[in-house]
Amino acid sequence: MVLSLLIAGVIGFTLASYLSLVSAQNRSVFRSQTWNATMPLIEAGIEEALAHLNENCMSNYANLYTQGWQQEGSLAVRRRTMGDGGYVVSIRPAAQPIIECTAWLPAPVAFASVSPTMFAQTGTQPYYPKKNYIYRSVRVATGGGAIFAKAMIAKGAIDMNGNNVSSDSFDSADSNYSTNGRYDPAKRKDGGDVATNSGQRDIFNAGNANIRGRVASGPGGNVVTGPNSSIGSMGWVNSGTPGIEPGYFTDDMNMSFPDVTPPFTSGISPRSGIVTNYAYTYSTTIVSTATLPIPVPPGTVTNFSTITSSKHPGWGVGSITTNVSVITTTNYPDDFEGRVLTNIAYMYFTNTYPSPAPSPIVYTNSVTVTNYPPVPSPAPIGTVYVLSFTTSACPSSVSGYNKSNANPPPDWGVPAPGTYLGPVTKAFYNGGSEKYWYVTYSNIVYYYYPVTRYAFAVMAYTYTATTYTYSGPAISYDVPTVVTNVSVVGSTSYNYVLDDGDYVIGSLSGTVYVRGKARLLVTDSINITGQGGITIGPNGSLELYMAGTSAKIAGKGVVNQTGNASRFLYYGLPTHTDLSISGNGEFAGAIYAPNAAFTLNGGGSNTEDFIGASVTASVRMNGHFNFHYDENLSRIGPRSRYLVTSWNEVAPTETALVRSVGLDNLGPGIQ
Repeated sequence: MVLSLLIAGVIGFTLASYLSLVSAQNRSVFRSQTWNATMPLIEAGIEEALAHLNENCMSNYANLYTQGWQQEGSLAVRRRTMGDGGYVVSIRPAAQPIIECTAWLPAPVAFASVSPTMFAQTGTQPYYPKKNYIYRSVRVATGGGAIFAKAMIAKGAIDMNGNNVSSDSFDSADSNYSTNGRYDPAKRKDGGDVATNSGQRDIFNAGNANIRGRVASGPGGNVVTGPNSSIGSMGWVNSGTPGIEPGYFTDDMNMSFPDVTPPFTSGISPRSGIVTNYAYTYSTTIVSTATLPIPVPPGTVTNFSTITSSKHPGWGVGSITTNVSVITTTNYPDDFEGRVLTNIAYMYFTNTYPSPAPSPIVYTNSVTVTNYPPVPSPAPIGTVYVLSFTTSACPSSVSGYNKSNANPPPDWGVPAPGTYLGPVTKAFYNGGSEKYWYVTYSNIVYYYYPVTRYAFAVMAYTYTATTYTYSGPAISYDVPTVVTNVSVVGSTSYNYVLDDGDYVIGSLSGTVYVRGKARLLVTDSINITGQGGITIGPNGSLELYMAGTSAKIAGKGVVNQTGNASRFLYYGLPTHTDLSISGNGEFAGAIYAPNAAFTLNGGGSNTEDFIGASVTASVRMNGHFNFHYDENLSRIGPRSRYLVTSWNEVAPTETALVRSVGLDNLGPGIQ
């Protein structure tokens, strides 16, 4: 019997251990299934955020807070419920927006007996006493956005092995970093970034270039530098420190290069013409504006002032400071898209009967109003007067007054209406040698009366308002108003003169003058040499779409009289594979030809300035080139679609939304 009991005990213990093991395994499987099931929700949230960015925010981040996306702090937030689960996704606005998505699903019932410690270790947030939820969060970095986000970008090889090659930046929209919108070496910045999308080793050759900015390659790539190359901040390069400053190289470049599609396929055939230049004499006046005129008139003075607005200015300004304040008002904020709280606890008091009268209305006589003469007529009911008895003698200055006259002066002695109460008595005093008229009456010092007050409850609306403070331009310049003299300076004949409109041509060569806002599609080739060149007039702008294989711009090159790179945009279609530009002293424009090998040929020992930005398949420099990147192109230039560049799982408590609004606002809590 003892042996039987021992055997039964061993069997029972073994069975209990096995059941415990099965139970633990079952709980683990349940949790794993729920944990994995949150991922499709997270992916849905991230896809929704990317779609929202690409549809609404390609040019204006103010559109983040539309289509159901709410502003919470500086974040754009969208919440979704799907069955028993859901997700909340947020977008942090920036040049490269950050997306964070947290999803949740109910924890299996098998977890009801699991301790909170276990939930904390597994990333589960326990909500007692009803449902427990498993949370999971992912942070996504995006790429894309501004096409001209750096000074020079290439898909593949970059060879800066010319002579005295350099790169820096300026900002044509900020007078602190430009002069009349043009590059000024005294105001330059260290934003002349250069990057290749390739991760191939040694494909980025910086030679002996001085790059005031950052350099980057694709994952696993590197930058080859010469003994005299200096890459880094302004202080690093200006001091002549060789090599790359720590922190100024990364191998995380991941940019998409969307194909160019011309916005039109048919248009006007460009024709020759004569452009006459005139000299004008004006009488002028001073104009002040917040918008920089293009072209910039001479004598323009730009100052920056502080602007505070409840409307987001978009991203065409510099640093933006955001403040949040709570506003309570009786007027509903019709133009506010955030959360509005409504209370009926706000009491409004008035002495005038409201029309139409709200309901309910309360009457009160507890208010006493004190006034001083004159008294209105009729006097308010219940008026109480405080009087003083006044006696005054007729002054000798009254016209016609005679002390011995038995009749008082008719124009003397009557006080102003509403300043006395009761009769006014005139009497003659005869004291022998002292004779005079005098008047007596009850003078009103002040009076008081009860006033009926009406009190009623009104709606009070409370909401959190955001104000944006930033530095805005205040521009003053002399504008011509009256022409007093006109003289012809000279006339020039051009092979093609472009005014406002869309133009299509097979091959482009010779001389081109852009007089208006023009778009030009070249279907075959560009070959500008000798005395040929493209001139963009002071009122002109050109978008050039190149569909042919090869383009050569030499001769007089591109003369951009505006000095503004955004006034000459060069787009290469997928069939465009070769682009060569020879120096002509200065090139001002922006090039996007992602399939073209880009060659820059300098003019001997002369230094050539490239003002703007370029995005091409590869870059090769031959000669002395100074790259001056206009940072304003990242704000006003074309943009590409946003793509995911990195995906990292984080704890829900590490998300920006939790740090901003708290964990209780993340998910459903107790249900």
